[in-house]
Amino acid sequence: MTMSKSISAPVNLYPDQTSVSTVVAESPPNPGMFGWVKGSGFLSKVVEKTKSVTENVITTLDPQMKEFIHSGGDVEVVVSSDKEDKVVPIRNAFQKVFGHATVYGVPSKCVSIAEQPVGFASAKQAAQERINTLRKSGTIGPATVVVSVENFLYEVNEDLWMDMSCLILSDPQRKISLQSFSQPTNVAASYVEKLREGTPENYPKQWSGFAVTIGHVMSEEMNVPPGSWQEAVSGVHRKQLLGLAGEALAGMYRRQLSAKVEEI
Repeated sequence: MTMSKSISAPVNLYPDQTSVSTVVAESPPNPGMFGWVKGSGFLSKVVEKTKSVTENVITTLDPQMKEFIHSGGDVEVVVSSDKEDKVVPIRNAFQKVFGHATVYGVPSKCVSIAEQPVGFASAKQAAQERINTLRKSGTIGPATVVVSVENFLYEVNEDLWMDMSCLILSDPQRKISLQSFSQPTNVAASYVEKLREGTPENYPKQWSGFAVTIGHVMSEEMNVPPGSWQEAVSGVHRKQLLGLAGEALAGMYRRQLSAKVEEI
């Protein structure tokens, strides 16, 4: 005789307790190409390393891609010049310090200081005047961060002068004003004498320097481009000198920004 078995529903042995329902979680959003490595230390490092190597290959094949890759971010800086030997090292410096930064040049003039400033005071005034000229012209916004670069000479003694660059950063919105100076390059007094010879006695700006730039004189005397004479003298190109001074300026600016955030 066949026995039939019936299955009874389980009896709730604890009627006073609230039953817990099971909720099926929704599928997570698409994590993207490398989303699966998020949170994994080793794999994240592998992807980051691959990204870095890829960027290095791209910038080696096309150096102009470096500007594209590292542009953007929250930092935007205008250099008060459209000369490549000024804009490029400042751009590289800020992108190195901040990771991503948009840096471009806008031409500006200094009208009250000599073509070749002499002394720290003349250099600072010339650099600041370039910033003021840009702001008054309306070509940039009133809150734009501006970096100005001014080359100047400094007399050490009767036989030796120094060529340096003064860098000034102006951020009026955050009330930040900073300055840095490049490593000096030696200039023989005989070259400075040629600057005196090329400056008319009635030159109205003679109080602040010379009518002829040291780059012009050194270019003729050493038969090199005006922007390369520092390298011919010391083995260090002007772009490298400005680059280091620019990194120092960007580093100080980053610390100032961090301090402003902590105050809030």
